[in-house]
Parts: sequence; structure tokens; C-alpha cells
Amino acid sequence: MNTKFDKDLKLIETDPGEGTMILRERKAELERIEREGRSCKNRFRLECLAQEYNRLKREYDALDAMV
Repeated sequence: MNTKFDKDLKLIETDPGEGTMILRERKAELERIEREGRSCKNRFRLECLAQEYNRLKREYDALDAMV
């Protein structure tokens, strides 16, 4: 199963120059989720956003360590 993380990981391994672009896109996604979470009033949706944010943050940190 190829996830976005797996694809980004392979791309960084083959072309390290692409790492900054990938990290910039992922940082923007993290910021979008954080903004959405701040304005969300639905508790269930807020928990889903928190889980997604935590997963993406771990992936971001792993990719950042490679660059």
C-alpha cells in the first residue's frame, strides 16, 4: 500500500532537492488542520482533526529528519 508518506519518502530518497517543497506543502496542511480545529465546534470532528494532525506531524518530523 502506497501512502502519501511512502511516496514522499521515496521522492526525498531519490531527489533530496524536492524535500523542501514537500515539507512546505505538508507544513501548510498542518496549519490548515490547526486552523480548522480552532474554529470547529463539533467535538467528534475536533477529535478526528487532532488524530489527523498528530499523524501528519509525526510524518512531517520523520521527513524533516531525512532532509
